[in-house]
Order: sequence, then C-alpha cells, then structure tokens
Amino acid sequence: MKQPQSLKPAMKHTAPIITAITLAFSLAHAETIDANAFHSKLTRDTTPLPNGGQVQMSYANVAEKILPSVVTIFSSAPMKTPTADKIPPQLRPFFYRFFGVPNEGFGMDENDEPQAPRRRGQPQAPEEEDEVAPQNRGVGSGVIITADGYILTNNHVIEDAKKIEVAVTDGENTKNYTAQVIGTDPLTDVALIKIDAKNMKPATIGDSTILRVGDVVLAAGAPMELPRSITQGIVSALGRSDEGIVRKGRMNGYEDFIQTDASINPGNSGGPLVDGLGRVIGINTAILSKSGMNAGIGFAIPINMAMRIAEDLLDDGSVQRGYLGVQITDVTPQFAKQYKTGDQTGALVTQVGSESPAEKAGVQVEDIITGINGQKVDGSSRLRLIVSSLKPGTSVPMEILRNGQKMTLNATLEALPEEALAEVGPGRSIPRGGAGKGGANASVELVPGVIVQNLSQALRERYDIPKELQGILVTKVEPDSRAAAMGLEDGDVITHINRQPVPSASEARTMAKASEQSVLLRLYRKGDTMLLMIGKQ
Repeated sequence: MKQPQSLKPAMKHTAPIITAITLAFSLAHAETIDANAFHSKLTRDTTPLPNGGQVQMSYANVAEKILPSVVTIFSSAPMKTPTADKIPPQLRPFFYRFFGVPNEGFGMDENDEPQAPRRRGQPQAPEEEDEVAPQNRGVGSGVIITADGYILTNNHVIEDAKKIEVAVTDGENTKNYTAQVIGTDPLTDVALIKIDAKNMKPATIGDSTILRVGDVVLAAGAPMELPRSITQGIVSALGRSDEGIVRKGRMNGYEDFIQTDASINPGNSGGPLVDGLGRVIGINTAILSKSGMNAGIGFAIPINMAMRIAEDLLDDGSVQRGYLGVQITDVTPQFAKQYKTGDQTGALVTQVGSESPAEKAGVQVEDIITGINGQKVDGSSRLRLIVSSLKPGTSVPMEILRNGQKMTLNATLEALPEEALAEVGPGRSIPRGGAGKGGANASVELVPGVIVQNLSQALRERYDIPKELQGILVTKVEPDSRAAAMGLEDGDVITHINRQPVPSASEARTMAKASEQSVLLRLYRKGDTMLLMIGKQ
C-alpha cells in the first residue's frame, strides 16, 4: 500500500542487515537512580556557536565525534503506519499542486480538496516472542547519553515491542545488546531505554534553547537500514507545533519541533540531530512527505525537552505534568479586534474548569494569558508546553489581560489527570432532549444551523440549569454547521453575544446579525463557562 502524504515517523520496517545476537530479554525496569546521579553521568556543552565563521569544507570531525554514540534499534513490533489529520495550511497548495493527490488514503471532496486519509487496520504483531520474521521487525535509531548504556530514542520506535535489540558499533566491530525499557512518553514521543554495558561513548548534550534559524545541523542514524549515516543541513525553523502528527490514532500532545532540511528518512527516528560542533540538540522524530522519503522537511524534538522527559522517567517510568485547568485558543485577528489587544499574542481562555487551579487563582473566561512563570506566552501551544514542563505543586505567576487591564494572578499547579488527556473538543456533552414550544418559547434561528429558545422553568428543570442563570437555550445544532464544528451543543446556554448580555432569543438574533463575519458566544455548560467564536455562513 502506498503511504498517504503525511507526517511520518522516520522509522524503517524491514529486515535488519546486521546479524542479531540472541540474548535473554526482559522489559522489566532497570534499577532506578535519582536525577542528580543521572546528571553526573551526562556530558554537556552549552556554549554558543561561533559567529561569522568561514564555510567549512568538511564535517568529518563532527561525524567522528557523534557516530560512536549512535545506535541502531531493532524492534519486534512492526512499524505502525502514521496518519496526519492535516497538512500545515501554508504547505497545502504546494503539496497538492506539485505532488497531486495520493492514489491511496485520500479522496476528493466536492470542492476538489483532498479529504483526510482513511484509517486502515495495522498488521498484527507475530505471536511468537522468540522468533520474529524479518519483515515484521521495525528499525530505528537511538543515541547513547551515558557511559553505562542509557539511550534516548522515540517512543514509536519501541512501542508494543516484545523484544528490543540495540546494535552498537565500535570501529569495525558491531555488538548487539538487548534493552530494558526505563520509561516512555507517547505524548512527546520520547523513550529512555538501557543496555547492560560499560565504557560506552556517550554523546555530548547541547542546549536547544540557543539554536537559531540558519544554524548548521547534522542528522545521524540508520536511514533505510544503513547504519552510522549522517546528513547535513540547517535549522529551517523553530517552535513548530500543531503539525497534526498522529500515531496509533493519538495526536502528539506536546509539540515544539526543530524543523530542518538535513535529510531524514525511514530509520532515522530516535537518532540525534547535532550542531556544527557535534553536540546533540534534538532527537529526529518525523518527516513531512508524500512518499515517506526525505522531502527537505524533517522534525526533531528539542534536546532540552527530551532530557526533561528522560529525567522524569527515571523513577517510575512515567511523566508528571503540571495542570492549570483551562481550555485555551490562539488570539486570532477576529479575537484581537474584538478585545482590542493590538496584537495576536497570548492565549485566550475559553473555559475554566470547576475547582481547577485556574479557578482557584481567579482566572476567568475571556482572560488573555500573556505570560506565565516568567516566560512569554505567544500562543496557546506555548502555554501548554510551559505548564506541562512544570511539576505539580509549582506556584506560578500569570500575566493576564482582562478588559484591557493588565494584572497578575498566582496559581499552584496540580497533577494532570488522566481524563484531561482523553477529552476532545471544547467540553463534555450533557443529556440532550427536545424543548417546549409556544408563546415566549418559540424557536429562533440564531445563526445558520443553530436554533435557540428563551429559558422557561420546564427547560431549566429538564437541562438542570440554575434558576439565577440568565440567557437563551440552544435546542438544536445541525451536525454539518460551522457552529457544530466549533463545539456548540444542544443544551448549551448562551449568556453573552459579542460580550453583551443576552436578554431574549429574538434580541439575540438581532445581536448576532450585527456581526459581519463571526459571532462571539459566551456559554454555560454543565457548571462550566466557555467561549466560542462562530463563523457566519
């Protein structure tokens, strides 16, 4: 089957070219160590790269420095074909016109736009634990970070594997080890594994925060099963997020990618991205390509993020993330105009969870969070990254813009609950049902596809709406409407339109018509307050 044009983990699934040495294998955790002891094992160099250097004629010294630390990883689990729900908007015209639409996985809608790829079943892993057919093996890469065998790689390289073998090459000699899984984090696609070895050659860890667009970088790994390969390019962009990478039906939760044109191909996943001095500044993880081969757009996880995750995995194999308890969105041009912010930075709060750290701190719907814990918030993805990188119990100051006024609030983060990871869309559903008709409760179409009514005592009881709450009830949302796509549901209570209180259903329609392109709705849903921007058809 041809691969759909998508963002793909750079992992190869075919037979190995290095003969594996069969050893006893266990997925049990290795003996744990604390973070301080782990830090003492690392080799770091965070000095800035020199400016204004002459063109370098050879990177042989860089290759000699990093390649002894690069390993090839053979996994018993076959590679899971990834999908992408979307290609970044700025890249769609180029890919659709230049490459056309893939023969398999995509269809065309009535507007001649490619539809999302169809989901297809994945091949089953073999039942036998000891014998794995070569064609059912996954091949990826990793990088040694300590002399006693700790290795960083991608979660998707080893996910679901019953057996993991690591090939380490020293000069002309290659030795294979079995690996123990220390811990994995699917949300960032980082994994930490360990082999029982001594006197390994660890890579030097750099500092990804000092990277600049245009810096020379090199990608190392085993592309197309060719071990100890290295390619060269530059940093094409920094802070790439919301790229639509999907693994096993699950979106990557936290993205802050380094984009590079250094060639990354299947098999490079988990290998290091290094700077011009041979210091690891990223972990190769995905490519944007129609064919699955290098197209000059590759993504790497910043090493600072990967190391934070690795250190958190040391104790119990899992990651503890901070939780603020808000739903947020970017400040779009429409929002910026509505709130007269003057720019499009910050994260607009569209919902505040009941009894959440945000509610306890005094955060309100329609607040714009512009900074947190001393770091600037330039968008919703940046706020998620900052909060997730902090430990539960951390007290964080937040810079807030409320009704044009700047203020500071302080919140104490809690542990991210598992159910928060499973939630999709702007909020949970509530029971749906028909609404009464007649008299003051006659139905009114607020915007195309949305029917509303005035609140009556019967409706309040049916939908469990507090008697003191003022607004209008949403009684019907057409499934194919823009409002449905934005998350509006039957049973929502609209309390404000364009930041003005809603006195009645008929007046609400007049208020909505006054907006030229979009309508800003403030909602009550099952105890929560939310904010939605609905485009008008």
